[in-house]
Amino acid sequence: MSSREGSPEIVDDKFPDVVDPLIRAHIYSLCTALGGASTTEVGGRYTLGDDALAVLKDLRRWLKLYDEKLNRYDVARCLSEINLIKGDLLEILATWKDSDTMNKSKHRIMLACIELLTPLTWPLEKDDEQMTRNYHRHMPVLQYAQQGYKKAILQHRSNKMLKDIIRVALPSIAVPVDERGDRDEGIIKLVLYAIRNIAIIEHPNPTDMDPGEDIGRSATINAFADQNVFDLLLTISSGIGDEFKFQDGVMLEILYHIVKGIDVESIFRNEKQENEKKSNDISQLLKQENEANRKNVRTATRHNRFGTTVWIEKEDGARLFVPGQQALLGKNAGLEKMDQTKKYNKPRGADKKGVSRKSDFDMNIIVDNAARQKLRDFVENFIDSGFNPLFHSIRRGLERDVDRLMDTAAKQYFTVVAWFLKAERVRRNATKQADRENGVSAAEDSFGVVAAALEQEFLITLSKRMMEWFDMKSWKELQAGMRCFTQIMYTVQDMTQSPIEDDQEIAENIQNRLFYEETTMILILDILKAYTRQPFKWLDDCTEMVHVHLRLLEKYATQHEHMFIRSRKRQTKKRKQKAIEDGEQEQGGEENDEELAAASKRAVADRAFDFQKFEARFLQTKCIDTFVAFLEFYKELNAEQIMRAIKFFHRIFEKRKEEVLLYRVDIVDLFYRMMQGSENLSRHNLAYKQVDQFARYYLKKLFRNLEKEPALYVEILFTKMNSTLYRLQHGRDKDVRVAQPRAAAELKIKDGMDQDGQVGVVVSVLLNNDKSEHVEWLKDVFKKAMIERRSWEDEAEARRLLEEESRDPDAPEPPPAEKPVPPIITLDPQTDERKLAMYKDGKFRLLLKTLGCEKADANETAYTKWIIPSNITAREIQDSLRLLQKHADSPPVYDEGVQPDDFIKRVTAPRPPRKRDGGMSTDSEGGDTDVEALFPQNHPEKSGSKPKKRTLGTKRRRRNDEVPDDILEERRLAKAQKEKEKITKIKSALYIVDSDDNSEDDATFFERERQIRERGPTMVDQPNMKATGTRKRKRQKVAKVVNDDSDSDRRSGTPAVSAPETTDDEGHDDEGDISMRTEAVNIQDSDDDAPVPTRTKSNPIDLEDDEDEKEAPIFHSSARGQPKTVVLDDEDEEEDEDVPIARPKARKRAPVVMSSDSE
Repeated sequence: MSSREGSPEIVDDKFPDVVDPLIRAHIYSLCTALGGASTTEVGGRYTLGDDALAVLKDLRRWLKLYDEKLNRYDVARCLSEINLIKGDLLEILATWKDSDTMNKSKHRIMLACIELLTPLTWPLEKDDEQMTRNYHRHMPVLQYAQQGYKKAILQHRSNKMLKDIIRVALPSIAVPVDERGDRDEGIIKLVLYAIRNIAIIEHPNPTDMDPGEDIGRSATINAFADQNVFDLLLTISSGIGDEFKFQDGVMLEILYHIVKGIDVESIFRNEKQENEKKSNDISQLLKQENEANRKNVRTATRHNRFGTTVWIEKEDGARLFVPGQQALLGKNAGLEKMDQTKKYNKPRGADKKGVSRKSDFDMNIIVDNAARQKLRDFVENFIDSGFNPLFHSIRRGLERDVDRLMDTAAKQYFTVVAWFLKAERVRRNATKQADRENGVSAAEDSFGVVAAALEQEFLITLSKRMMEWFDMKSWKELQAGMRCFTQIMYTVQDMTQSPIEDDQEIAENIQNRLFYEETTMILILDILKAYTRQPFKWLDDCTEMVHVHLRLLEKYATQHEHMFIRSRKRQTKKRKQKAIEDGEQEQGGEENDEELAAASKRAVADRAFDFQKFEARFLQTKCIDTFVAFLEFYKELNAEQIMRAIKFFHRIFEKRKEEVLLYRVDIVDLFYRMMQGSENLSRHNLAYKQVDQFARYYLKKLFRNLEKEPALYVEILFTKMNSTLYRLQHGRDKDVRVAQPRAAAELKIKDGMDQDGQVGVVVSVLLNNDKSEHVEWLKDVFKKAMIERRSWEDEAEARRLLEEESRDPDAPEPPPAEKPVPPIITLDPQTDERKLAMYKDGKFRLLLKTLGCEKADANETAYTKWIIPSNITAREIQDSLRLLQKHADSPPVYDEGVQPDDFIKRVTAPRPPRKRDGGMSTDSEGGDTDVEALFPQNHPEKSGSKPKKRTLGTKRRRRNDEVPDDILEERRLAKAQKEKEKITKIKSALYIVDSDDNSEDDATFFERERQIRERGPTMVDQPNMKATGTRKRKRQKVAKVVNDDSDSDRRSGTPAVSAPETTDDEGHDDEGDISMRTEAVNIQDSDDDAPVPTRTKSNPIDLEDDEDEKEAPIFHSSARGQPKTVVLDDEDEEEDEDVPIARPKARKRAPVVMSSDSE
């Protein structure tokens, strides 16, 4: 056997060996026993040793037990030096014929070779905690060794190394899934990991002499396509979940390392488009080169080799000196060089967390035409057959957090999904364009091939992961989520334009789910504000996501007038404190799913969505800073990226009219550099015209506002605060409304308790709530107050006795003097906590009131103090102190199941009276407000009079107090509804102007009135009326005035007047013609100033007195003072009751005024 190529040389004694010599010698001996090239046969065919299988197993044990467990890499270093893979393993695989695939002995040896090949090509990246001295010692050598391994596999003379590796897994793949054991599953995963390792290996340090193209992405793709690797990947991906259940994780890694860094649009360009793209790129490069040469041109003079100093004279005669010949290149070259020296570069600390470090997202891989076409075929086949099963399985694995998925699986998953979603969109566009060029109109395919990325579960997983990564500031992982979210929105946008109705309905549902969660929309805003020093690609993905999201959300909100989102409820301080207390109480117990679901439901609520309010959240400095930082790369941006930033500025500046936000020096300087600077935007750029128009419009508005508001000259230098923004926009300061704190709700103790029981209840409640310090403080306060009040009383009594003794007994007795009043005692809370409790703690306030304390001011505020009033004696204070001490030492005990809180209830605030000023309160159901506004109940000129207080029906009022509140509420609502129905029937004459001449009618009317006045007043004389002014009567439903002498009335010609129809207890009255009813009689005594209770149109009775007014009989005067009898019919009440009635006197009456337009 011949010696291997690349065998190690003798180690010089001057340089210490990095590997233990005993380990090296043992590994070398095993490799020698494995086999070698034959010296007797022609061609040097590789011949296995007698114990080749055992040697392979021994080497595998050494790798596992020494390198992996001890983390030393000594064995791998020795195997790389002896060239095991190139000289032995690949040669053994090359001797495997196709007919020997099912040969078990041969298959066992080939499997042992793969078991060695896989760990030797395994990625060498490790965490900082796992790195050792041996790792850094062997890492450079092993990286170059792996490069050689990949090159040997891809460029082997047999051109079937990858195919032979795949053949190792074919017997296991052929076994049905039900009969497949752990060994078969392990063999399949072993082969897939070997393919993954080959895809990962790259050149560690490419140079001009060795760019690494022989192991680059193009060579890898070509080898995978030629040696059936892509076919294996398609087979496994399409059978994930059915035939292959444990290979989804390694499949994801292989796909990630195949497609990362490759532009999706490049692989779907045809040859013509690719040539045009290359020619455009070359033209751009040539233009850039010419501009660079023009800027750096130098005139050939004899002074080129010498230094140069140029001075520039200003208008005021001052001179500026600029060193260097660059100042001679242009008109403004010297000033620009001076500006560069004055530029302040803010120092930044070391990027210890690697925020600005570039990642796989920042690479740009270019593949050749052959690899591009092969990759395109694989991508199209994968989307059609393997996209849904593979990514559906991986998504479920991420939700369950299975062990077969690595920590980087989520990042790789969303990156690959985003890449293939974009590939599907580009493929559809390329197909449409090809059909248009060929004149073919083919039917569009459904988007069902990418349904796994459009499911509700996928969107939930994506949102959850993005929130976690944002909270943990994992920017690289978050970038993968942003890319995926952006491509989903692009896909949904294309689905809305699809001619297939199912796709349109699905797109509508997806948008509804995307824009339903407010937390997702707020996350996008927070990501935009979180930019600090991330790489350019991160900034590009962030701005693209925000741009697409705002555009799609605006379109969706415009199409849907009523849009609702689910948002978190705003927690007040009380809710937060309660949530904290509940969390502490439930910390020890376990919550089931139902309790968690109920708590989650209480924390969120649906509310109407307003796009204008959501868009206003982007109108802040941090969002603008992110887009300004993105536009700073204008020399590297394409037209689409530049317009992305300009559209955001236009949204703020023109659509929202928030010009002041963009009035900044850095933005002015940016537009100047883009348009007129030495490194300005090329005029050939497609976005140049739009940028120029916006910059001109922006500067025009800026100069106009500078003339209008000179203070803006200073404000453009600094970041604007909200108050400054409002003042610059509106010319005045914003009105700030400070919410006044509100006192605690008034509480009271249920009736039936004396003061001892009341004090015991409140003290028990405070002690149960761990507020015993308030009780102890009150005890000290009342002790001092008792001493102070008793001292004052003793002093007052002594002064009185001295005055009596000093008074002359013979002198007349002086008038009684006023009794002196003791001063009030103010309660000092001593601490801010107790001061707040005296204002916000209702139970503590209840104890103060129970003990007789009062508020110093009726209009209570947070600074109002409590006092012990002057009318409380020292004995009363002593009794209160005794009750406090008694119940604080031994709180009262109540019956089982009864708590002291059960005796406390909230005081119901009195209901304000309803307004009857022509327009009732708006009804949420709607429908009657217009009618009420057209027909007000009172004339506007007479609505100022107040209702008169009635003295009748006092017993009825007492009985109403005993009626339950719910019945009274029903009566009130029924009466209000009846009132609305009456208003609708009113034919008011207030707004009717009769154009006919009614002079004769008016004369007749006034003549009749004059005759009534001449007859004089009439008396109401009741023969059955008692001297005390009370009589027995029955309340009936209809009140009628019956004339005792109807003949005399008829003879006198005085019309009989009917009393108004009253309303029963249920709020219903008799239906009839309202115009025929008489509402009230307005009687004014000219001799007596005492008002008589009346109810007129201009003087309505308040609703609070309606119950009294219903039962009050109204007496009307007859023409000749004949006695009349009032008969009241009441169906509900049959008992008699005494109604106080004042005996009428002979008085001069005013004319009867009758109204017929209300009850």
